[in-house]
Amino acid sequence: MTKIYFTNKENLLTELSDFDNGKKSEIEITIDPNIKFQKHLGFGGALTDAACISFNYLNKENKEKYLKAYFSKEGLNYNLLRYPLGSCDFSTHNYHYLNNGDINSLSIDCDKDRIAMYKEIAKYQNDLTVFAAPWSPPSFMKTNGDMNHGGKLKEEYYELYAEMLAKSVSLLKEEGLKIKEINTQNEPLAKQVWDSCIYTAKEEAKFVNDYLLKAINKYNLKDLSIGVWDHNRDCLIKRVDETFSSSLKPSQVQYLCFHWYSNKDFEQLDYIHNKYPNLHPVMTEGCVELLLDKNKDKSIGDFAHAERYIHQMINDFNHWCEGYIDWNLSLDDMGGPNHVGNYCEAPIMIDKNGNMKCMYSYYAIGHFAKFVQPGAYRIETRTNSDIEMVAYQNPDNSIAIVLYNPTEKSLTINNPFATNGSFSLLPHAIYTIYNR
Repeated sequence: MTKIYFTNKENLLTELSDFDNGKKSEIEITIDPNIKFQKHLGFGGALTDAACISFNYLNKENKEKYLKAYFSKEGLNYNLLRYPLGSCDFSTHNYHYLNNGDINSLSIDCDKDRIAMYKEIAKYQNDLTVFAAPWSPPSFMKTNGDMNHGGKLKEEYYELYAEMLAKSVSLLKEEGLKIKEINTQNEPLAKQVWDSCIYTAKEEAKFVNDYLLKAINKYNLKDLSIGVWDHNRDCLIKRVDETFSSSLKPSQVQYLCFHWYSNKDFEQLDYIHNKYPNLHPVMTEGCVELLLDKNKDKSIGDFAHAERYIHQMINDFNHWCEGYIDWNLSLDDMGGPNHVGNYCEAPIMIDKNGNMKCMYSYYAIGHFAKFVQPGAYRIETRTNSDIEMVAYQNPDNSIAIVLYNPTEKSLTINNPFATNGSFSLLPHAIYTIYNR
């Protein structure tokens, strides 16, 4: 049975009631399930302080709706989470787990609200995988004495900081968080006005090889994987080659994490796959930054945001990306809280009165997450047009094809699962063809 769903400004994951318009197809698409590419890990978002604060604006009934919308099989079936270790820009202030040189004073009490939210999430999704990353070391460990504005980790604190990260992960795992991956640093080449810290590729390699791996062993975190980079896609080739040009070997690292804050450069993922086939590429942060949006304060809810999501996702997946983790799960109606005013849009926005709204981006993600299962394989697609398309075969042998028409006109396209069926791709619309 084949079903087709579409989203545009007027329709949100709406099922087509009749997808044979009787017209000859202008566009032909074919798939070949016998040609398989990467295995899919899943979809998710980030459990930031801002996500937790906005979640707690909701009453009990709406909290249940929120959790089902993201983590149930009827919703987006999220199975991935990103978890900041300490504060990030989407916190109300700077904080960390260790405020002095005594590792025995380390405490994760500052995370009690996020831990509580995680436990609520786990009631709806048992098979969670958590990617963890710090935004900055504690201020006393840094060259600039500040968690914000870049700076570097002082070399005399490499060992203590590595132990701090490992112990923090160990304590969070004791609270039930299924942390399976850790990165050295979020965006290690970005000097931001918020929590940030600079590492060169060789500094990151040295920290991981000489200190972090030892700390992980000390705390018996045998199932904890290592990720590198966790920054923009456009610098992948140069950064990864430099990272593995010193003591750190590709075999010691499991994940290549990247962000979408570049409009193209998808082919850099092809290079990484070909040269480092055992690295698993995962997109670990992407969002619409409201301060950079051309419409500024009027931009919240712009359908162009959904189009940006679908364009980025289709192209990342067509270039070997194995998983997609959005940024904040939710934000307030200003695009925060954020302690430096770096406001963004999230797929779910919540005002202080507890009113929740799913944005167009939620439905764009849904065109993938509701139909592409963890364990699916990307399969070969072919078309005679410039429409954007990717397809997956799920473990149950169902097939999902995601299409995006970025043009200004309707296009007639064939249904690849029917001998002579066709339907219209509306302008600036997203489609999923699902066959089982």
